[in-house]
Amino acid sequence: MRRGVLAVYLLALMTLSGCLGPKTAPWGSDGIDVDFSQEGTSINSDLGASSIEYENILPVGCEVGDTNYLSTGSSSPVSFTGFLAASNFYESHDPLNGAKDLELAVTTSVAIQSMSFVEASKIVEGDGARVDLEDWFRPLDPQTRAGTIDLDEIDGDSEDYWYILGLIPTTENIHDGMRSLDDWHQPVTIEGYLINPINNSSALGYYKPGNTSYSNSVDSSCNLEVGDNHRQSLYILVDKITLADAVVSDDGDSKDEWAYGDVPFFGRAGFILFFLIVGVGGGFGLFILSQLFVLQGAKSTMKTLLGREGMDKIKKVASDLRRSKAMGMVSPKERKKQFDREDKEERKEQVKSKPSKKEESQISGFDLDSVLSSSASKGTTTDFGGGSSSVVVTAESMEMEKENEPKDYQVPDYSYEKEEKPAWQPPKSEPRREQRSTNVVSSEPVSQKREHFSSAAPTSNSPLPAKKKKTVRKRKSVKSPVAEPKSEPEQEPKDSGFSDEEDFSNFSL
Repeated sequence: MRRGVLAVYLLALMTLSGCLGPKTAPWGSDGIDVDFSQEGTSINSDLGASSIEYENILPVGCEVGDTNYLSTGSSSPVSFTGFLAASNFYESHDPLNGAKDLELAVTTSVAIQSMSFVEASKIVEGDGARVDLEDWFRPLDPQTRAGTIDLDEIDGDSEDYWYILGLIPTTENIHDGMRSLDDWHQPVTIEGYLINPINNSSALGYYKPGNTSYSNSVDSSCNLEVGDNHRQSLYILVDKITLADAVVSDDGDSKDEWAYGDVPFFGRAGFILFFLIVGVGGGFGLFILSQLFVLQGAKSTMKTLLGREGMDKIKKVASDLRRSKAMGMVSPKERKKQFDREDKEERKEQVKSKPSKKEESQISGFDLDSVLSSSASKGTTTDFGGGSSSVVVTAESMEMEKENEPKDYQVPDYSYEKEEKPAWQPPKSEPRREQRSTNVVSSEPVSQKREHFSSAAPTSNSPLPAKKKKTVRKRKSVKSPVAEPKSEPEQEPKDSGFSDEEDFSNFSL
């Protein structure tokens, strides 16, 4: 219900303030453009199927004298006064509906019951003529249906006198002010000029000179007389429109100038301001007042249900809450919110202080990236994974090996007696390797399989081949029971393809 009332209010506001109104043809090159002059008027109309231009149109006005009469070149306009019964506005004209000739320049048509302005002002709403329009395609030929008056059936036997006028604006202000004629059943006076027939045409709507019964004539007030046919259908070049409390002038400088959306008594701006203050402000005030009534009713209901003792306890609880808040105490809900807030901030800080991926990949004392990107420090070292070994031989390990290398090493001279018997040949077997755990592994290739030293014993004059350098662990030397001229360092036995259980100490068979 409230929404319906609000919609009605908004519709009334838009209608009264001019947001809703009749649509009419635009002024200018896309609609109607009139260059009015007493010597000759030109009209450019784009309201039909194609643009059309009318030139050298002669306006016919009222020549004031002892006896007023109509003539071309007159500066006084002709008046059409009465009770506005119907009107119609045109955005365009369709030739298929019969529009032709000067009808294509008409922007508004009106049906006015001829009477004085005072008599029209005294007509009470509902007592005047009511016109029921069926269509009004041609400006001077309205088609009406049932009503108090049938415009297309008016003739000499009718009791009333009517003007059927096709209005052509002379200025843009007049064109815009014609929207005031959208309000039916009001007194109106339209002032303008008739149009002299073009090429002596006797077509409907033009000025008819002469003294015949159908000729046009004016009275002493330059008001056009309807004639014996009780109906005048004419084209009018409108110069002024007078309403009950407003005026539409050609230049828009009248003191009582009508404005689109104007509201009587308040005016357009005053009405909008009044609506905002009274309507919006009053609605807001009523809303607050209704809320107060609801609260008061709820309070009285609570008092009835709980009684005075219950109300006193509720007041005490409320006062205790206010006192605790003043002392800085917080409720469980507020405390939970505070904890959640602190927990969220702590998580944000942990995310910010989280180590990067590079820092996670670092190992204490070892940087894989620097090892891969750096070159050899000293000497001839093998890169990581470059040879048969997967360990890098560093300069420090080589220096250690040199320190452990025995000084003044001499190979003893061994002599063997040659025997005619052939040397013993060991069985061919695959060499076995022992897994030895060392701290440093050389990158030199593995030595080839060798025969037993007895099969290739050197001569007495040739020395044994020098032993390969090999990293050994430091051990305390064990002194031999027999004194030697020079002490030799203890040597580790070579790897061989035989087990320790086989004894080859006797080389002579």
